Amino acid sequence: MELSKMRAWKAKRALWIGLLGASSFGCQIVGGLPGELSLDEDPGSLPPRDPLVWEAIEPGPEMVYTMPDWLIYINKTDTPRTSQVGPNTLRIGYQKNEARPRNVGTGWGLAMETERTNLNPRSRWGGAGWVTPAQAMVATQDAPDPAGGMDGVALLSAGKQSSPGIPVDGAIASAWIAGAQGTGPFAYFAYGNAFVTVGDAAWKRYEVRTVEEQPVLRLTTEAVGAEPAIEQPTAMTVYAAQVEVGTYPSSFLPTTGAPALREADLLHVEMETLAPSGYFDVTIRYAPHYAQNEQVVDQDLVALEDDSVFFRMKAGAMGGTLTLLKVGSSDNLRIEGLDWARDQELEVRAQYLPNRRLISIKGATKGDTTVSKLGRVEPVGKDETAWLLGDNDGPQESVDLRYIEIR
Repeated sequence: MELSKMRAWKAKRALWIGLLGASSFGCQIVGGLPGELSLDEDPGSLPPRDPLVWEAIEPGPEMVYTMPDWLIYINKTDTPRTSQVGPNTLRIGYQKNEARPRNVGTGWGLAMETERTNLNPRSRWGGAGWVTPAQAMVATQDAPDPAGGMDGVALLSAGKQSSPGIPVDGAIASAWIAGAQGTGPFAYFAYGNAFVTVGDAAWKRYEVRTVEEQPVLRLTTEAVGAEPAIEQPTAMTVYAAQVEVGTYPSSFLPTTGAPALREADLLHVEMETLAPSGYFDVTIRYAPHYAQNEQVVDQDLVALEDDSVFFRMKAGAMGGTLTLLKVGSSDNLRIEGLDWARDQELEVRAQYLPNRRLISIKGATKGDTTVSKLGRVEPVGKDETAWLLGDNDGPQESVDLRYIEIR
């Protein structure tokens, strides 16, 4: 070949390689410079098939999701469960294996909660086990509640008074409270020395954390902390008194004399569904019930039974880390420094293809990006189960599933 033609061919080859590196699906290429790629390198493709898609939508009057055959939901809790289905509304009485919609005002999702226990043995305010103070509010049973029944308790304060209280060891207390008389503040919702101000006339779920031992759960118009006493008459209705261990509250667990446990929600697909060829391309939109700084343990987004390959959101003081693991290798993809608020929708995509791995995230307050890496990828096995938003013990942290697409 003539020298001039040889130089022209090399120049074209360099241009092709540059274009290949620049057009890698808009991704940041990790572990290799674009110039190191060759023209015959290809991420590989999945066998053609129609995508499998499920999306959380308005569930209808029954307030129960019917799941497709390929997306398998399980919850074996014998006692009825509840779910918040609007900013001011609860739905009670979910039975075993009924998929619970949830909407706290940021959109519908399938509630996927970790195992939790309401440690308060009597979730109805007052009654046995609750102690009436010397300066007591007037308590009236059978008041309306956010579930549309008559299980709430109306409290009337003449000023500088407290409701019946109950000592319960735990970390975070919650209750549904609505102001009924006055313009607020109506009272202080207190758990030990920790408290929040009740200031809304509409039903709202309040929460308060403590580090004390055997703290008392109560409503009070007496002075607390640096806040002055509420001296004018006020009235409120309270429902669903709950105490748990954790950094955020879970759905309400009614109790009638003993602590109540809700088993974890389980969701999975068969490997023949997720990765019939040994490779997959999956997109998940989910809304964590926790803010980034409230995440305590790593949250698996897709987990195989033997942990051979999955992607997960790792907890960290400096931000969350989305990681895609590789079969039999510590050669992982990472997106670090992620941040988000409670119930903020995150969209994560993971591609595990014959010659490329990719992860991306959208919707975070900080850290949205895409990373990928070319190179031979070993297929996953077909005899496993792919667990979604957790592992075979359920979610490590609680989330709402908003959308899933499997290609």
